[in-house]
Amino acid sequence: MVAEKYLELRAQLGTILGSLSALAHQIGAPEETLRNLQDLVANLGQPFLFVVVGEVKAGKSSLLNALFGRDFCKVDVLPATDRIYEFKYGEEDRDVRISDHMTLLYRRIDFLKNFNIIDTPGTNTIVANHQAITENIVPMADLIVFVFAVTNPWAASAWDFLRLIGKQWKKNIVFVIQQADLRNPQEVDIVSRHLDQTVLQILGSSCPIFAVSAKKAFLAKTSPDVDRDKLWDESHFGQLEDWITETVSKSDERGGKLRSVAQTAQVLADGLRAQLQGSLDMLKSDQEKLTAIRSAFESRKLQTKRQIGGFIREIEQAYDECRERGEKVLEERLTVIQTFKMVFSGTRWEKDFQDKVESDVKKEVQTRIEHALGLLESDLRSMWQDLQDKVSVQFASETKKQVRPAMPGFLMQRQEVLQRLQLTLLEQMSDAKIKEQLQSLFGETARWLRVPTTVAAAGGIATVIAALTHTALLDVTGTVAGVAALTGTLYAVWRRRKILRQYRDQMNEKRQELTRAVEAQLNHAIEAFYHEVGLTFSPLESFCDSESKRQAPLREQIESLDQAIGALKNQLG
Repeated sequence: MVAEKYLELRAQLGTILGSLSALAHQIGAPEETLRNLQDLVANLGQPFLFVVVGEVKAGKSSLLNALFGRDFCKVDVLPATDRIYEFKYGEEDRDVRISDHMTLLYRRIDFLKNFNIIDTPGTNTIVANHQAITENIVPMADLIVFVFAVTNPWAASAWDFLRLIGKQWKKNIVFVIQQADLRNPQEVDIVSRHLDQTVLQILGSSCPIFAVSAKKAFLAKTSPDVDRDKLWDESHFGQLEDWITETVSKSDERGGKLRSVAQTAQVLADGLRAQLQGSLDMLKSDQEKLTAIRSAFESRKLQTKRQIGGFIREIEQAYDECRERGEKVLEERLTVIQTFKMVFSGTRWEKDFQDKVESDVKKEVQTRIEHALGLLESDLRSMWQDLQDKVSVQFASETKKQVRPAMPGFLMQRQEVLQRLQLTLLEQMSDAKIKEQLQSLFGETARWLRVPTTVAAAGGIATVIAALTHTALLDVTGTVAGVAALTGTLYAVWRRRKILRQYRDQMNEKRQELTRAVEAQLNHAIEAFYHEVGLTFSPLESFCDSESKRQAPLREQIESLDQAIGALKNQLG
């Protein structure tokens, strides 16, 4: 088909524009970019406008039917007919009268989707009513085809019309000598030379001239029972079609339009790529900042955990002080005199001793635990402030001063995520929120820590009670009571060191149980606290991760489309 190469290039460019437009919507491009792409697609879809002029019976309609391989244009219009017919595509056949001299013919013929065709009456009628054509049709024409019959190539009205439009509009004009099969080659050659001289005289430059037989070309395209190749060669129609295709593809009106559309599309694609790359660069920067914050965050957690060792040592020191005080009491109680008095008086001092040790341990250990929790509270409170400062330094300044090109939609989403992060940090820094968090994390810990202190103290007392119970077994009634008491006293004194050692060992064992429990509980609480703090950054991390995965393939698509546009531009010259 005529202009097939142009249609192919236009289809390729249309596909590229469609993909670019879909991509622009997908990445949230600015409204102006979307509107420009929409206008380009609409502009690209405008069909060709072929205007055919010539004397009556010059073979204009036959030429059009041959060009498009379809008998759609009425042949042998009467000389009296002065109407202009424009053929356009329509879903149903209908004729619309535009004026006294022009009618639109809508036909359901596929090639009319790409070509609008104007079939004019004889040039003598056109010259008489030239305003409609010269003002409304010629300026929009992509190609003007002047048709001369080889049997009457000297029509003066055709030259008059050429003078009207030739120098003013500078359109692509091709001259066709029709019905060339009715004359021998020598006569056709003479007509062609005369036509070339006349065109040069009127326009000041030569134009292409083709001598063809539209009748043979039409038969070659449509008749099944003929030697198509032979008829096609004899029609000399191929050269005319090739010239039209080449000229239209590279003309300022059509080829220039394609080049212009391709150039604009490439500019838009470059802009989208720059904005998308800016978004990806920003995401990469955000991820690097988050990694730095996470690293500082982990270092701060290790620093907080290192404080636990100091807390444990304080608790151990307090526990040891209580044990030593209890040990001195035991030493006093297990002297010979005190033991003898205890046996003969029957005094039960164990309960008082147990209560004193328990009270002492609970007071001292609980004081150290509360002191440790107070220090942790201050440390974790300052940690929130440090995070707020880091976020302000890393993100706030760039949010206010945006220098990278980026997609507006992406910038808006990123800004919303950052604002939520900053609001969360501000909320977490409030006294009420911090106390609520610490109460949740450490409140139960503080209550739980009171239990082992009692158990540990009772464990030490159990040793003493067991030793004294063993001594009491020697107690008998009757005449040997005094001897038994004395023997029990001496036995208790003899076991004094062992009792003290057992007391010390059991108290140390309970201290280890207590400190292990305290250490584990504090570590658990700190891990829980930092985990909760870390969740504050999860929305921004998820946003960066999901946007990076979404936008990276889009960047590759834009680069691919940009390369396709560049290749198309090379084909268009």
